[in-house]
This record gives sequence, C-alpha cells and structure tokens, in this order.
Amino acid sequence: MRTIEVPPGVRPALEALRGPREAYVTLAEQHVRAKLQGAADPAADGRFQAAFSALVVRQAALTTTLADRASRVEHEQASEEGTITSVVVLASAVLLVGWAFLVGMLRRAGMRLFQALGRETEQRTVAEQLRRIVLPERLPDLPGLRMAARSRAADSKSRVGGDWYDVICLPSGDVGLVVGDVVGHGLEAATAMGQLRAALRVCAVDEPSPAAVLTRVNRVADLLQITDLTTCLYAIVDPSTRTIRWSSAGHLNPLAIQATGSGHVLDGDPGPPIGVTDNAVYIDRTCQLEQHGTLMLYTDGLVERRFTSISDNLDRLNGIQGAPRDPERLCDYVLKLIHAEESDVGDDVTVLVLQAAPDLSEQQRPAVCFSPAPQEARPN
Repeated sequence: MRTIEVPPGVRPALEALRGPREAYVTLAEQHVRAKLQGAADPAADGRFQAAFSALVVRQAALTTTLADRASRVEHEQASEEGTITSVVVLASAVLLVGWAFLVGMLRRAGMRLFQALGRETEQRTVAEQLRRIVLPERLPDLPGLRMAARSRAADSKSRVGGDWYDVICLPSGDVGLVVGDVVGHGLEAATAMGQLRAALRVCAVDEPSPAAVLTRVNRVADLLQITDLTTCLYAIVDPSTRTIRWSSAGHLNPLAIQATGSGHVLDGDPGPPIGVTDNAVYIDRTCQLEQHGTLMLYTDGLVERRFTSISDNLDRLNGIQGAPRDPERLCDYVLKLIHAEESDVGDDVTVLVLQAAPDLSEQQRPAVCFSPAPQEARPN
C-alpha cells in the first residue's frame, strides 16, 4: 500500500492505523495468555472488546473517507478515471487487509487457546484420576471405632486440589489417621500428594511416634524435593485404650467433641510445614478419647472463608454444641455450620472423623472426652 498513490491527507490516516493494530495484537496476546492461566478478569475482557470495536470503527471511518474522496474526484475530475480507480481499489484493499489481519490474528489466538485448553483438560483428568487413586475408596471397618470422611475440591470443574486423607491399619493393631494439604492445584499438587502419602505410610509402619514419622517424611520431601510447602497432621489411635497420640506439621489442631455434642479445639503449637526446612522438630501430644467421644481432623479449607476470618470460624468450632454422634452426620453438620453464611468455597475442604464406638465393659467409667497428657514427648 505504501507504493500506491493516494489523495493528499489520506496517507497520514492510513499510517495512523498501524499503531492501533499493533497495540491490539499485543492486547490480544495478553488476553489469551490470561485465559490460558485461568485468570478471570472482566475488566481486561472489556478493554479487549473496546479495543477491537475502536479499531473496526477507525477502519470503517478511513474506508468512508476514501470512498467520499473517490466520489468527489469522480465528479470534479472526470478525466482522471485512473486515479479514481486507484482510490477505490485502495479503499477496498484497506478494508479487506484490515479484516483479514484481525480475523487471522483471532483465528491463530483461538487455535492456541483451544490447544492449551485441551492440554489443561488432559492434565486435569490425569490429576483427578491420581487423586481418586490416592484417596481411600472406603474407610476400614475397625472394632471399637467408627469413621467418616468428606473431601471436596474448591472447583471440581476447573481444578483438582491437593488435600488428602488416609487411614492406616498399623502392625501393632493401632490405627493411623492422616490429613494433609499440599499447596497448589492440578497435576503437580496431585503428584506431590501421592508421593507424600506413600512416604508417610512407609515411615509409619514401624514408628510409634507421630512426631518421628513427620520428621522422616520431611527429610524425604526435602531430599527428593517433593514439595515446597505442605501441612500435615498425623495421629495414632489405640482402639483398646482410646488413647490418641498426634503431631502437626503446620496443620490446624484437631477438634475434640464430647459425647454430649460440645467440642473444643485441642491446644498445641504446630511444627513447621513439610518442605520448609530440613531440620524441622515436631512434638508428640496425647489425649484420651471417651466412649462416644469424637476426634475430627480437617484442612484449612473448612475454616478459611473469603468474607469470614479464620479466627471466627475456629471460635465457632471451639464452641460447637449439639453436634450429632454419628460420624457421617457430624461431617455434614460441621460443613453446614461453617459454610452456612458463605457458600462460595475458595479452597479445598477435607474432614476426617473418628468416634469411639460403645464398649459395654467401660460404660461405668467417668465420661472424659479428652484430657491432656501429663507430658509431651519429643522424637529422638
């Protein structure tokens, strides 16, 4: 087009379109990149559409100008038909090239977006399959204990979370309970979750101290660079005595619920999360479970809400009253209690509940749901 002779005053307008076109391409690439990353930004969408509309309007205005100029030339200089033809061709060329440029750019961007969405869908499918493999298909049926669990991703349509829970039947006859939360989502988080679950199971087989188990898992995670930050709580339950030993790696403390339905969050400062430091020290804590007493492990998604502080929700758990005894009903009750005022779940939520089943030989004992141990043990 630079070699075509155009009427005076048209060339600057034609050259003025070059900058907006290049700016629109840059904005379009940013818009597609944001879509690939899953970032929803209505303001950016508005700017994208506004830029497109503005560019179309300017091209239409230039085309109209060229057409008007061609008409005047036709009436004023009938002898210069060649010049008129050139102007009309230029006007058509500007319109066709402009539309071809925009359509081609949008088509390429759409293809890249489609391919990226296909790859994301494939990764999400693999991550979801891995998560389903890692999570227990069903909880074991153990004498003297009743259990229930819930695990929900924040948005199952777009991402797979890093929450997991596990129940381990140990050779000693004790039962191990695990709840963990890998920072992040998708295939990377699901892979780290599977590796940490396997490492914890191996370490728990011959180690009676939850703190020592977490210490070994942290060393494995640091050596193999499995995760940058993962919180985890591991508890060992003795069904015969209803004694629970537990330790936390940056995780929220368990909730103790008495047979009467009242509850409180157990005391104790958690150790550092897994993957943060290679010399982490964890502490064993002990509590006694009464008949019909309940222990609930959960991830931070239960108490972290967008419009409610975590302290307020922890206070609601700490002062819970009238909770049902049945573990299945208790899971649903707690989820409904915390999420009643805000249905928008911004994080994954996992809850694991264990209850001491009735034991006729101990019905006459005093009911004490949880009592702190005389001392806290540190791993060797």
